[in-house]
Amino acid sequence: MFLNIFIAVSAYGISYNYDHFGEAVPSQSGYTVKSVIFGENMGTDSLRNPSDFFTDGENFYIADTGNNRIIVTDKSLKNVINIYEKLKVPDNSFTELSYPSGIFADENFIYIADTGNERIILINRNGEVAREIKKPRSEIYDSEKIFMPEKIIADTAGNIYSVLGNVTSGCAVFSPNGDFSGFFGADSVKPTAEIVLNYFRNFFMSDEKKSRRKRVIPSGIDNFDISSDFIFTCNLSEKSAEKIKKINSAGKNIFAERELKFGDLKPEKKSSNYKIPDTKICDVDISENGFINCIDSESGHIFQYDSDGNLLFIMGEISEKSGGFTAPTAIETLGGNIYILDSRKNNITVFELNYFGKIVHEAVNMYNSGFYEESVDLWNEIIMRNGNYTYAYTGLAFGFLRKGEYGKAMRCAEVSGNSDIYNKAFKEYRRIFLKENSGLIISILFFITVFFSFLKKIKMENLTQIKWLTYSVMHPSGFEDMRWKKAGSLKISSCLILLFFIAEITENRFFGMQFFINDERNFNIITYFIKSIILFFIWTLGNWSVSIFLDGKGIFKNIFIYSSYALFPYISQIFINIFLSHILVRDEYVFMQIVEFIGTLWTLFLLFSAVKSVHQYTVKRTFLAVFLTIIAMFSIIVILIIFILLLRQVFMFFSTIYMEIFYRVKML
Repeated sequence: MFLNIFIAVSAYGISYNYDHFGEAVPSQSGYTVKSVIFGENMGTDSLRNPSDFFTDGENFYIADTGNNRIIVTDKSLKNVINIYEKLKVPDNSFTELSYPSGIFADENFIYIADTGNERIILINRNGEVAREIKKPRSEIYDSEKIFMPEKIIADTAGNIYSVLGNVTSGCAVFSPNGDFSGFFGADSVKPTAEIVLNYFRNFFMSDEKKSRRKRVIPSGIDNFDISSDFIFTCNLSEKSAEKIKKINSAGKNIFAERELKFGDLKPEKKSSNYKIPDTKICDVDISENGFINCIDSESGHIFQYDSDGNLLFIMGEISEKSGGFTAPTAIETLGGNIYILDSRKNNITVFELNYFGKIVHEAVNMYNSGFYEESVDLWNEIIMRNGNYTYAYTGLAFGFLRKGEYGKAMRCAEVSGNSDIYNKAFKEYRRIFLKENSGLIISILFFITVFFSFLKKIKMENLTQIKWLTYSVMHPSGFEDMRWKKAGSLKISSCLILLFFIAEITENRFFGMQFFINDERNFNIITYFIKSIILFFIWTLGNWSVSIFLDGKGIFKNIFIYSSYALFPYISQIFINIFLSHILVRDEYVFMQIVEFIGTLWTLFLLFSAVKSVHQYTVKRTFLAVFLTIIAMFSIIVILIIFILLLRQVFMFFSTIYMEIFYRVKML
């Protein structure tokens, strides 16, 4: 169940995390609100609709969009160093900024996305324009579109990247001298079923119809940051796994091949007091230690991830109170602090790293640097302070694995849901166990062999029906012989179907963690009942229905008995694989696949043989009967669904009548 997030509400806003099942759990925050800074605190007048800011480690640069100016302050945000409104151009005249919405700076220039003037300008610290970039004249740039630079960054080589507000082909790239080089980081249109279908429809459409059709275009970049040789982009409209991209110089998204998720995982879930809206990440920042920080404009949540995309903290909220946001638009980090620019409150909120955040950062840095054993004490302290912090259990598991404490590593990996570490620890744990207990294992196997050899010598006159079960399974003509001898037990068949039901539950609940992570909190017995008992009865009913039209000799009872006997190999392979899942590792999974393949194929052959024998069909007619049985099963399922929906409508109808009568009587 989704835990109530309001439990983790503090004076500093929402604070929670996600467990390995993707469910939200209350969690201690790593940051506290240090201060809220307005324009007056900086030594100037109020900000007005600021849309971007940037720090170079020494100064902050604020795009005060509504006031058409760029403000430069010191790192404390308390002292204004310079304000750029009127800029000097090379001919000694002056130009004014108009709606500047993007800012970046390096040791050479201050880069401004001067949106209102449809240009990018580079200025020096004296406010002199060194370069002006206007709309590109290029075959790959649509000349009908106005030039709307909104965000801007530059790499160490001086290449300039700009997010354009009306372009979805990626960010525009300009050389150091201002020449247009093309687009970078464009998203490709994903070939969904609808897109593929529309592609084939185009062959049969007239040009007029094609012109009226809605074009499918890739989503654009909304904001970005640069770190080393990578550009990190964010997109408001992308799915969770693609909201943040790490793009290399070749334009490839490094995160694409990994199962990373950014933002809130289950926005549709809610508690009685708090609802998580869809995540819309509007800005991303990479801190000095490589942590990925992003801000959600819808919920006001700040998400922090390590360099590998592992979630560290979630905090912040949309709120009118101090420390909350109403329209967060940009995020920056400096010296361990997080800074959030709010374009509606016209302020900057400073989040300071607290003690819990410091030990988490220290542990993560040690872990990512390869000091797994040394980080164990820190992870233990983190768990003592916050038992819901899933990442700490992963760190502990790997630390114990490197220390050779494989039992502890397995337990921590199980809590964190990390099957990779569990598999490695289990492999070493098994090696040591086999080495220390090889004599005992050989003795047990010897006594089991002797015991079964002794059982074979005992006469089994009272177990005739069980012998028929093994005979029908092990002999190609077993079902034919059963028909002539009128053998087969309804009790044994019922037990087999019950065992099938138990096997389905057991496979999902007790499989080895190195192969399958069990979600013990979501258990619905109805699902397993439908997958086993109901499905088997639908098969039996479908085959009996088909046999009426194909002159089959079998009655419903015999179809039920023979089909249940045929399931025995499939049921057996489930239990065998459950056992193997607790003694094998992933590298040996092929043995389990072989068992599953043999058991499934064996059961299919026996089902075919059972239908042939019980109805006295030829091979050709048996194939037809099986095919028609499958069609009959689908038909029965559709009828059942319609019947259930009809019952639901009838229930709602009578419920409405009852409530109407109840309220009318109550009003008398």
